[in-house]
Amino acid sequence: MTMVRLGPWALVIAVVLLGGCSNSGTEQSTAVPAGWLKDADTSNVSAAQAEEISDRVATADEYHAAFARYRECLSAAGFELENVQFNHPVYEARVPNAAVEDGADSECYQAEFRYVDILWQNSDLVQEARDPSPAFRECLQERGIEPAENMNEILEQLREAGIEPPECLQ
Repeated sequence: MTMVRLGPWALVIAVVLLGGCSNSGTEQSTAVPAGWLKDADTSNVSAAQAEEISDRVATADEYHAAFARYRECLSAAGFELENVQFNHPVYEARVPNAAVEDGADSECYQAEFRYVDILWQNSDLVQEARDPSPAFRECLQERGIEPAENMNEILEQLREAGIEPPECLQ
């Protein structure tokens, strides 16, 4: 079985690679740059996912709907996700190895869930729920660096100090 889950260090890497931002509106803003989807190959996404990502924001309702479609797609291909749990704010599940080997997992994920999942995983809500900044702040302080106020600046401080984010999470 393959576990579908983004660990704290992977989220940090995604934040570092994609850049972060903060917005306290009711719609969840994302850390994904505005032009990001412009270059993404969305030719194999369903009409529902295309509509959900058209504003480059993933809401909780869109995330739940996209996951349900992904799960239904796998089921239609003869595979069932196991140990499905919604550990606020993300889904965790085991994907049968046969679904991965068959290509159904990749096909269903791409068509129904991939871009919504990326946008959601990088939303302010998810980032705040998995906020690794206390570890990063401590890591900087141990090196005599006064941590900045927001996550983007902290990540920049880590980069400038030559500190790889996973080093702070060990």
